Amino acid sequence: MKGKKLGFTTRYVLVFGILLFVATTALGVVVLNQSMTAMKTLINKNMLDVVKSAAESLDGDALGALTEDDVDGPVFRDVEERLLAFQRSVDIHFIYAVKQVDEDKFVFTVDPDPVDPGEFGEEIVTTPAVVQAGKGIPTVDEEPAADRWGNFYSAYSPVFDSSGKVAGIVGVDFDAAWYDGQVQKYSTSIALVSITSILLGAVVVMLISNRVRVRFRDLDTGLSELSEDVDLLMDEVASYSGIEDPIANKDSANFDDVDELERLGGKIRTIQSEMRIYLDYLQAQAYTDALTKVDSSTSYHELIHELNERIEKGAADFYVLMFDVNSLKEINDEYGHEHGDEYIRGAANALRRGFGDARIFRAGGDEFVVVAEGFKQAQIDESVNETDAAIAEFNESSERPTKLSVSRGMARFEAGRDASFEDAFARADKMMYENKRLYYQTVGDRRKPR
Repeated sequence: MKGKKLGFTTRYVLVFGILLFVATTALGVVVLNQSMTAMKTLINKNMLDVVKSAAESLDGDALGALTEDDVDGPVFRDVEERLLAFQRSVDIHFIYAVKQVDEDKFVFTVDPDPVDPGEFGEEIVTTPAVVQAGKGIPTVDEEPAADRWGNFYSAYSPVFDSSGKVAGIVGVDFDAAWYDGQVQKYSTSIALVSITSILLGAVVVMLISNRVRVRFRDLDTGLSELSEDVDLLMDEVASYSGIEDPIANKDSANFDDVDELERLGGKIRTIQSEMRIYLDYLQAQAYTDALTKVDSSTSYHELIHELNERIEKGAADFYVLMFDVNSLKEINDEYGHEHGDEYIRGAANALRRGFGDARIFRAGGDEFVVVAEGFKQAQIDESVNETDAAIAEFNESSERPTKLSVSRGMARFEAGRDASFEDAFARADKMMYENKRLYYQTVGDRRKPR
């Protein structure tokens, strides 16, 4: 007896189900690989930016001349303080300076760790990155290395002396568990969505062999659930990071007036689009400060690198402005960190209103940096006045225990005077601290802010 021949529709749906399963599996693999690659690239770039900035802040001639007799001396202390400044402002585990004493041997020169510092001349674990740094190339280790302090991913950048030779090397360590956890956190989320997609596809393929109408209904339901899973995942990530969900307010597509195949195709395209948005969203998180919604310190270090490249080409034109919230420690101690966060957000909103066309960064806890490219002095003055007006409105908008106040400093990049962004920044920073000193002279040395 001959078997019953499958109708065209049934065969079409069977083929469609198989293709869907293959496509979903491939999409899951691609998305997972892209997510892991993107996260590793972002973290490695952040590590490299931090260590290069720290290396550029040191005097190569002074570092290269350090000997064991200089330990605890003024030059040694100056290097130590500069390294500690980076450790306090950036989320790193250790930062230190080393020098090369042999082809594959490197030893500590300055380790500012207050708990268990490496001794001057103590040998470090040699890794490919530190060897490359000894050749003058900033590098990040692809694999973690273990020593008596733990297991770390490390980045190294050379410090050059006035003759252009490598006088020393700055290293930063990121805890391997933290690094792997950052990658795994996002990869696991993507993997769960991908696995869900594959399982749903497998269920669809099995059901398709029975009844066409049931199969279409189950496939339609499965895709709807997958779309909801993507939305839920986005909501959870947005809630964790404090950044607005980029698809939270999307309009739901209506497929009621089309046939089953068109409806399935439309939902698949919607899910693929959301997955692409999700990948872009993961990359964007590293560049936005969760509390204030201005650019993060990672974005700030990236811009510094870009500006220094433009300075070398003679194509830089910018102002740099420093803003620091006054009496924030006293506000946190007296009224709690929730009040302190409100004042930080208030300062960020005022800067956004005053400098809407400039780049605004939260460089530290209560420190903001504004980089205004192509601005004229009149525009700067107008933006500062608008910022002051916004702060005044903040102080008048509700009953608060104290007034929001910020200290500020400003400098314009001068091509004949400044060799790097850091030179202009140093002038702005000095002016800001002078402004803060005058502020505290005005309010007096009192615990309760006014």
